[in-house]
Amino acid sequence: MKIKILFIFFLALSGLSLAQTEYPLVSISDIQKVPDSLAGTDPASLLNGDTVRVRGVVMVSPLIDADTARRVIISAGGRWVTYIQDPDHPEWGGINVLQDDTSSSSKVYNTFFDLVDTAQVIELTGVVTEYNTTTEMLLLLGNDPPAVQIVEELPKRPDPVELSLSDLFTAEGQYNFDMEKYEGAYVIFRNVIVSDRNASGTTQFKINDGNGHYAFIYAQSRYFKTGTYGEVGWTPPNDGTYLSFVRGIVTTRTDGYYIVPLYPGDVGDQLVSPPTIASIKRDAATVGYNQAVNVSAKITDFDGTVSKAFIHYSVNGGVRDSVEMTSADSIFTGTIPGVADSATVDYYITATDNGGSTSINPSDTTKQNYYYFVLNRPLTIKDIQFNPKGGSYTAYYGYPVTVSGVVTADTAGSWFRTGTTADRVIIQDGEGPWSGVWLSALNTVKDIYSLKKGDNVTVTGVMTEDYDVTKIDSISSFVVNSSGNAIPAPHVLTTGDIGKKALSDTTAERWESVLITYENVRVTDLNADGDAGPVTYNYGEIFVNDGSGDTRVELQDGNHFYNNVWDGVDTSNVYFTSITDTGSTFQSLTGYLYYSHSYYKLVPRYQSDFVGYSLPTSVEVDNTIPARFAVSQNYPNPFNPSTIISYSLPKEGYVTVKVYNIIGQEVATLVNAQQSAGTYKVNFDASSLSTGVYFYSVRSGSYNQVKKMMLIK
Repeated sequence: MKIKILFIFFLALSGLSLAQTEYPLVSISDIQKVPDSLAGTDPASLLNGDTVRVRGVVMVSPLIDADTARRVIISAGGRWVTYIQDPDHPEWGGINVLQDDTSSSSKVYNTFFDLVDTAQVIELTGVVTEYNTTTEMLLLLGNDPPAVQIVEELPKRPDPVELSLSDLFTAEGQYNFDMEKYEGAYVIFRNVIVSDRNASGTTQFKINDGNGHYAFIYAQSRYFKTGTYGEVGWTPPNDGTYLSFVRGIVTTRTDGYYIVPLYPGDVGDQLVSPPTIASIKRDAATVGYNQAVNVSAKITDFDGTVSKAFIHYSVNGGVRDSVEMTSADSIFTGTIPGVADSATVDYYITATDNGGSTSINPSDTTKQNYYYFVLNRPLTIKDIQFNPKGGSYTAYYGYPVTVSGVVTADTAGSWFRTGTTADRVIIQDGEGPWSGVWLSALNTVKDIYSLKKGDNVTVTGVMTEDYDVTKIDSISSFVVNSSGNAIPAPHVLTTGDIGKKALSDTTAERWESVLITYENVRVTDLNADGDAGPVTYNYGEIFVNDGSGDTRVELQDGNHFYNNVWDGVDTSNVYFTSITDTGSTFQSLTGYLYYSHSYYKLVPRYQSDFVGYSLPTSVEVDNTIPARFAVSQNYPNPFNPSTIISYSLPKEGYVTVKVYNIIGQEVATLVNAQQSAGTYKVNFDASSLSTGVYFYSVRSGSYNQVKKMMLIK
């Protein structure tokens, strides 16, 4: 611990000099709190992009030990990570802190971030940023004085906030945005049930309360990883296990709340270990009229024996019946009787051990039952895509299928692209929801990349999922029935139809791999995952908005020339078009809907998918230095369709000018740039928006002002 002792001694000598910086000292709440006007939403921090100082208690050390075990505890690539929390105010009081560059240069190491320890109160200097739905701070590198200093040491870190899983959901069972106030905070849930370990991998699982409320357990800490990445030989509990508690840091995603346990002991005692139900299979991929279906499962009990197991099934959502399963070793089988007509049969399995403990698979029988269709016709793409319960897995997951469709997107990679691009072949069998599916080359013996747009093809392969996107891989055969066919017309949606909806929201999921079009959209954010330009967290995704809400467009995986200047893109190519101005507009954007990293996103395929690109109106500036920060009322007001927003800056700073609708959704970013002192006029063209009340926010450093305006068409 010599390094830490010297570090603390240095800080004691430095004293006040370390506190004297040009950056304002703010609270974590200043960074995280959502304004009342935006309550019920998850907007970017009002300080997004600002460099600030902030204080908080270290909840987890960046490294196991700075001297003897320089391995990270919280995994985030090669970066160092911690969570800090306000010791007195956990609401809006937690935040994730990262050091991007951890190379051994003295410029980087003088942050002293690697030397801090749990329960120390630290003051740090960093840039507020957004990663997906999470607000973070990136430490300022090469700063003098150093970016991190220890203020005091507490006896222990703050106790976790006691929550119930039901707190994470509204009364209607939807995502409860009010709990965003605990993002980055340390919380505890008591008496929970483990589920979805088998579906989510070997290190992650869900906890639930048995009433449809749940949270994901995210194995980001080395103490909760398995294999060579693990630190203490962690073994996740089995599905159905009752835990006395789970505690950890709250992180947010579009598909729900994730909890990150930090240290051994953050997952409590296993109170009961019921049987484990796995490897559920039926003996028929496609089921015809009056065809009985045999279902098998591997059921084991680690602390006893399995006494009985049942299949519980229903036809077309009717009264549920049960069939007892018989066993041979640990393989249990049962038969669901045949059905005379077209129908949907759904089912789940329960197993009880000799101690009376019962488990269920799937754990959420409201949305995640197993099911199959009874049909007397060939399969369609809708059959293999559709989930009547709203889950992401289809009735044919893991089974061979044969379907036909027209190729709407052929190989997406191209000689003029830079970096890795996805090769996706998409087919549709008509127009409308559930009509598209991705053909994958994985484990495929046939050259599907020989398929061309307009080919009508019949393909046989295995249904599977690629990070929650349904696809057909292991393709054993395909036949091109005809070529040069008309492409199904893209379905026109509003950007709000897809928005930022969660995984398996059927209003978005139904359009997966289907051609869709957005019309009259404005670019509201040049980088949906961070700052604009070739910086960390630029994955080639932008936000666009037609007035109904932001949604993502992904530029990296298409065969076209548009880019948002992600790191490594060859912007010297004279054919490339770099989207570098918020407020830029398109008459229309077309592509197929894709899902990855917690978001649905439009993926344009070709240059022709981009129609009517226009740059925004330029910003007028008067370089006369004003005496104070001021924001004028827009003129005219009310307006149709454009108005002028004016503001004055007494000193240079990073400026954002954003427009929000009445429910707090960001509909436009007009300015997002460093600006000199002066008076500015920005033209806001709202031709793509509907009549209503809007708010505009002008922020520069610690200055911020919000005003109301009225659009009347």
